[in-house]
Amino acid sequence: MRSTQRGMSYWSVLFGISFFAGLIKVAATVGPIYLDFYTLDKMLQAKFREPQIDKFELKQFARDLGSQMEMNNIRDRKVEDLMVLKRDGNKLLVELDYEERRKLMGNLDVIVHFKKDYSTERPDGISE
Repeated sequence: MRSTQRGMSYWSVLFGISFFAGLIKVAATVGPIYLDFYTLDKMLQAKFREPQIDKFELKQFARDLGSQMEMNNIRDRKVEDLMVLKRDGNKLLVELDYEERRKLMGNLDVIVHFKKDYSTERPDGISE
């Protein structure tokens, strides 16, 4: 009885390389989108932990947040496009609600939607 050891075929190597290349392409497309969201999330959490947050005017809050976004290299979006700022009595409320669309390949796009609400009562935010 003769036993021969055989390795992977040409097609299985080609399929494996294509599969991992596809995974890298998706990660390279979606990764920066999530990185920007986590950066925004941490910025808003830090803002809502400030002691005098309820005393900020909405325009001043938006200006400060815009300058922080500029420092953190989020330059392709404006505060007004990403979130709604409003007051409920003397509480500041922020509704972060936006979606990002990126071309993946050919006619295939990736759409990622983010929605999170922040208030002085819940500075860590509430995801929906």
